[in-house]
Amino acid sequence: MPSLEKLHKKFKDDQFTFLAVNVGEIRETVRKFINDNGYSFLNILDESKQVSTQYRVRSHPMKFLINKNGDLIGIATGYRDWNTDEMIVLIRTLMHS
Repeated sequence: MPSLEKLHKKFKDDQFTFLAVNVGEIRETVRKFINDNGYSFLNILDESKQVSTQYRVRSHPMKFLINKNGDLIGIATGYRDWNTDEMIVLIRTLMHS
């Protein structure tokens, strides 16, 4: 998640919002983790797993890129370094497609 925080900070002035969805976790556990690590991106809790079901999440972590029109434009599964030049170019390209 540190690379996601860096990515969030890089795009904070763009029309880009990073949202983390914590699935089936205990609210206080999530809150403590976010606060202890200083993450500033938006986090929500999917206690009922409704969001995960809607997006057909099949593994964790899973990332979805959704454009300003609400269209799903990209999906990534597994861990990766999001704070690379290649990822930033990819996201900017997808944002403007």
